Amino acid sequence: MGFVASLSSSRPIFARRTFLPAAFSSSTAASVVGLTTRNPPRRYHTIGNNFNNHYSNNYYNNNLPAVYNKVRTSSVALLGNSWRFSGTETTDNNNSNDSQTSSTAAASSSEAPSSILLDPKASLRPLLAENCHENHLSQYTLPITHIGIDDYRPNLPKGQRIVSFGDVHGDITALRSFLVTAQIMDPESTVDNPIWSGGTTICVQTGDILDRGDDELACFRLLATLARQAHEVGGSLLLLYGNHESLNAAGLFQYANPGGNIEFERTIGTRIDYNYGSNRWRLQFAGNQPSRWASFEPGGLLSENMLGNMLVSCVIGRTVFVHAGLMASHLTPGNSINEDDNTRVYGGISRLNHQAREWILEAHHGDNNNWGEYNTVEEVINAAQNRARVASKNMPDCLGGGIGASSPVWMRDYSKPNDAEPKDPRAKQMIQEALMAAGPDVRRMVMGHTPQYKINSALDSMAWRIDVGASQGVMGGTPEVLEIIHMGGDDDEDIVSVLTVDGKRIDGSERAVVDASILF
Repeated sequence: MGFVASLSSSRPIFARRTFLPAAFSSSTAASVVGLTTRNPPRRYHTIGNNFNNHYSNNYYNNNLPAVYNKVRTSSVALLGNSWRFSGTETTDNNNSNDSQTSSTAAASSSEAPSSILLDPKASLRPLLAENCHENHLSQYTLPITHIGIDDYRPNLPKGQRIVSFGDVHGDITALRSFLVTAQIMDPESTVDNPIWSGGTTICVQTGDILDRGDDELACFRLLATLARQAHEVGGSLLLLYGNHESLNAAGLFQYANPGGNIEFERTIGTRIDYNYGSNRWRLQFAGNQPSRWASFEPGGLLSENMLGNMLVSCVIGRTVFVHAGLMASHLTPGNSINEDDNTRVYGGISRLNHQAREWILEAHHGDNNNWGEYNTVEEVINAAQNRARVASKNMPDCLGGGIGASSPVWMRDYSKPNDAEPKDPRAKQMIQEALMAAGPDVRRMVMGHTPQYKINSALDSMAWRIDVGASQGVMGGTPEVLEIIHMGGDDDEDIVSVLTVDGKRIDGSERAVVDASILF
């Protein structure tokens, strides 16, 4: 399942008619609402340090995939506003709480924010933030990125250091190696308590933190922590959207690892259950990884503090960074002021970032249904399909597309085949036009997305391909980092190097691929 480019529309569409995994067809519809109506155990600890102790011995940790994500056989009957089940993995029919309405179940959670308990349509975000003894979402908070300023910095001080690395895909070990190799994380510090050591260095991570690995949230926490520390000392760590962030935001999780889904359940889902006093909020996601979907959807748990501060692309000095690539057609003239209402009109790189931010901050599906008040199983499935459909329909072109599409997060015109010159004869002209559109002195484009055996440049060093497939979920490649010293060379030329895990600094000219056609 995935996005495909539509020839008749500029909007992305889904390749399959259904918007949920095939497992959730009408023949197994009952399974998607296989949640217990019984409340989670009454809380006798405060959240904070006792949270993990409380859950260490109950069914949440032991049965996360089985309870919420496993397709199973159940028959469903409606009793008022409550779901009951018979067959496998049922609730305890002798439990007096079975017939409680969802509102009563929610009201039992005395420590959750009252606005959430009283309003089943509200965002779930406060359940992990305010008034809950522990602002869990703060761990993922990125410094505010100012569009038109932080994403477009052509004028840097001479000698400014810039580093960049590619796809991480949920591999915390590979991520740590990238950061230490880039000399921006103290090698004596840990992933749980990292220390920024990069000073005023600007680091750009080119997207795809998500999918294929088991430590996606841990990777985001590590990066967010370092980003905040960098900001305090005059440095920067900028995160770009990749196609896998786009897929997750649209509710498409076909590339997620089972271990990654468990991480979301243990880190996000059980906390919501605990704070809300009920797991009925999960029904609105129809069994399609509710904790993951609630985290990354537009208007979701991580939209304001993290995703809203990520970028599609940025210009730093003489380099434009993007996940997959840019064409001149992606970029319109620069920023301006609308004389009629004195509002800023974004163009170029900033237009892409503004569109992505507007989209990710809005809950396009409308109100939530946190009490799970549905009359039929079909109603549950239709609601979840609509949730995915409207997010996709409103997705900006810069995040949409699909395999083979010419989107900033999907295209491979400059990066394929790996470790060789692009086969498309138009690629050189395309990237020249894109660099001119990106800025008057932009000389190179840095991208990830397509795994290479090592960082390399193509198209007369205008295209730098830095995804080395480092995640064990991809090809377990050896991490490398691109380093640029702005105007650090003779005649104020940039110095471009590749940093390796064994401490070497390789001159960028040694990593230019050879056009096989000129050898014969």
